[in-house]
Amino acid sequence: MADRNPVFAGTAHELYELLIKPAAQQLKGVTSLCIIPDGILWDVPFQALMIQDDKYLVEDYALYYAPSLTVLREMTGRKDADAEEVGANLIAFGNPVIAAGSISVDRSGNGESALRPLPEAETEVHSLGQIYGSLQSKTFIGVEASEKAFKALAPSFRIIHLATHGILNNRHPLYSHLLLTKTNGDVENDGLLEAREIMSMNLQADLAVLSACETARGRVGAGEGVIGMSWAFFVAGSRTTVVSQWKVNSASTAQLMVSFYRQLKSEAARGGGGTKANALRLAALALMKDGRYRHPFYWAGFVVVGSNR
Repeated sequence: MADRNPVFAGTAHELYELLIKPAAQQLKGVTSLCIIPDGILWDVPFQALMIQDDKYLVEDYALYYAPSLTVLREMTGRKDADAEEVGANLIAFGNPVIAAGSISVDRSGNGESALRPLPEAETEVHSLGQIYGSLQSKTFIGVEASEKAFKALAPSFRIIHLATHGILNNRHPLYSHLLLTKTNGDVENDGLLEAREIMSMNLQADLAVLSACETARGRVGAGEGVIGMSWAFFVAGSRTTVVSQWKVNSASTAQLMVSFYRQLKSEAARGGGGTKANALRLAALALMKDGRYRHPFYWAGFVVVGSNR
């Protein structure tokens, strides 16, 4: 799926039969599933497993993930007690200035490609600012989307959104990083927001959305899940992250994210019981209806990790 291979249905159905169907009796009447994978199963996009021909698991269930039951209990137990003390709802960073010579290395380590600006990410962040309004959001684009601004301001916001390039470091996952604009002459703000730096921050975020490539990946630790970006945000204080399992498409991701936030905002305005996983599910279903984005590569790459409330 990550390679947009058109031949995936057989394997997707086989994995459903093996991993989900044995619990079919217990799942009657259930609308959401929490998946706690082990080992290589962290690489499986459960939301795209196929119940039958042309019907995906996400069409019946809202799915979210957790590293372990212990971690899930802690994430869910982190109440919004600090919600009244933090500032506006949303802070978003998009399409930062990319340092000359920045490259992305493919998963096999055999190829490199120069990183390019992300105009769709800029549009994405503009749209989020419009959804939440100027009184409830702060957006940073281009040169203003700096690592220095993130470190200074992110701890005061309940929702953190980063629409940029994500670089996975398989050997040293805590050096995986998100690209932001660097501050010249400042070694602490070199534009590489590393997982290890995030871990040392004091965030009060209810939700951190990493709209970038492979932010769900890292090293799988026994009983700890994936040690990488999502883990770093959890350690820093975020209750939930939305992260990607593969190198995502910029245009479809922008569309998915705008739809996701509209669902979240709509539920909040109505005082409804909608969850983060269901907001992402509805956004995926909407994107799936676009013929250009029917393949799971476009809508199944992002997952909710942590508290679903």
